[in-house]
Amino acid sequence: MIAANGEQITIGEALAQGPVVVGIYKSSCQASKTMFPFLERLYRRHAGTDLTVLGVSQDSANITKSFARRLGITFPILIEGEEYPISRGFGMASTPTVYVLRPDGTIAYETMGFFKVPVNGLGDAVAELVGADKEQLYGEADSDVPAFVPG
Repeated sequence: MIAANGEQITIGEALAQGPVVVGIYKSSCQASKTMFPFLERLYRRHAGTDLTVLGVSQDSANITKSFARRLGITFPILIEGEEYPISRGFGMASTPTVYVLRPDGTIAYETMGFFKVPVNGLGDAVAELVGADKEQLYGEADSDVPAFVPG
């Protein structure tokens, strides 16, 4: 698939390097807007490891680029297209849905919408896969972020 930045990336290629976090979203979804800065935090926290973080946008390239710019997202975001092959492949029900994939492609963790506790579980699942210390993604400094945003 083509990323918003023009780079050609596949989830399979990313899995060959190590665990992968896949965040599927729609830019009009408030829970997606809340979740993606936490995925960026996860991406930065584990820079230099074999973790790959990928967004998967259900929007056009222009809308995707605007979403990434507004939220300060620097990890690659794939443009899924109108057929939604990745969303359908995972059988997802709502946006955002975030999957943590083991290098063998099996799902280690999954969360939908935005909830404080599952966001921290997401961070824990990634830390375990990359051999890092567990550290909350959603912490005291995030008091301005609601603990729940429906998807």
